[in-house]
Amino acid sequence: MKKSTFIGNFVAWVIVAALGIAFLAWYHMTDFEVVSAAIGDSALVQLGVVLASPLLLYAIGVLIGLLLVRFKRIRMGGVARTVCLVLALLALAFVLLAGVPALAPDTAGTLMIPTVVVVYVTMVAPIMVMFFGFLYALGLAPADASKRGPLSRHLPDERAE
Repeated sequence: MKKSTFIGNFVAWVIVAALGIAFLAWYHMTDFEVVSAAIGDSALVQLGVVLASPLLLYAIGVLIGLLLVRFKRIRMGGVARTVCLVLALLALAFVLLAGVPALAPDTAGTLMIPTVVVVYVTMVAPIMVMFFGFLYALGLAPADASKRGPLSRHLPDERAE
């Protein structure tokens, strides 16, 4: 993995994790009446209630994965990298889709399933959310030249990373 890719992703996901921690600390440590009033008044607070925990778990998985990929020098085949990245980005899109009803209340009926699934999975199986974040980091791993496959002569040379 290139150093700039590592640093850019690491900084971005540390910021996401810090924002999630800050919101959850405010949410759990503030008086109930103040939190209730803020939820009723602000769509961004409602969005934070739905997305803070899943995004924090996802970010933790990404950060663990990035550190392992970088310092253990993990390499993956091109197809495996693509599959990991596609699965991770689909999971991230599903998590973000769960927050849409907070910003557009008209979509609450049609997008209730993603919201319920994301909230339920975050409460029941948080390691699954972290796993998808880990898959994101694996999708950024450098290519292994020995696992290029039978059509490697048609692919660009990835050994220069």
